[in-house]
Amino acid sequence: MTYMMHKNKSKGFIAVTAVIVIVSGILMYSAMVMVSAFTYSDAVVRREWRMQANFNAQSCLSTAALMSAKDYFLEGDIEVKEFGCNAHITRDHMRGTVDVRARSIFSEISSSYFEQNFIVP
Repeated sequence: MTYMMHKNKSKGFIAVTAVIVIVSGILMYSAMVMVSAFTYSDAVVRREWRMQANFNAQSCLSTAALMSAKDYFLEGDIEVKEFGCNAHITRDHMRGTVDVRARSIFSEISSSYFEQNFIVP
């Protein structure tokens, strides 16, 4: 009789251990999947923010170039709040050229510098 009870107890221990091992494996797998999904989602969002920052900088560059073409005395640093950017305008009055450089920040992501050179009549 004691042998049968001991045998049943060991079967129960093996079953509980097997369930714990299986559940632990499933939890580890689901944790890895969640971390992978978060990492992918973060990469996609940051890529979209980088693209938006570059679009804003290009729009800012066009706006600053138009402003400098309209205003002969506009020079130095300007801020275009609609695009969240800063532009730097440099004029060479002797040659009649204007250099515009712009960079935007969107959701803490900085864009590349965009430049445009043109001649003012």
